Amino acid sequence: TWPPQATEWFKMVTKVLERSFGGAKDKDSLIAAFNAHEAEVKATIPAERLLVHSAKDGWEPLCAFLGKPVPAEPYPRTNSKEEFFQHMTKADNM
Repeated sequence: TWPPQATEWFKMVTKVLERSFGGAKDKDSLIAAFNAHEAEVKATIPAERLLVHSAKDGWEPLCAFLGKPVPAEPYPRTNSKEEFFQHMTKADNM
């Protein structure tokens, strides 16, 4: 369930996802549409211009790809639902 302050935002995000993924509404359809889109991107973009990055990879491959130094701060490792909602609540109070 969504926190009250996030309801309108989540409704908007839901509409964007449905439009972006061909009207897919259920989890399996959204995953299939995402995977098809990802495969199309990988087939279309030249390998030297595309970084397929996973958060577990950390800063190094991302910074190497961008030609930038690795930041001193640790790579962000969390994005729990609770943290997300906590950040949304903070944003509403600003």
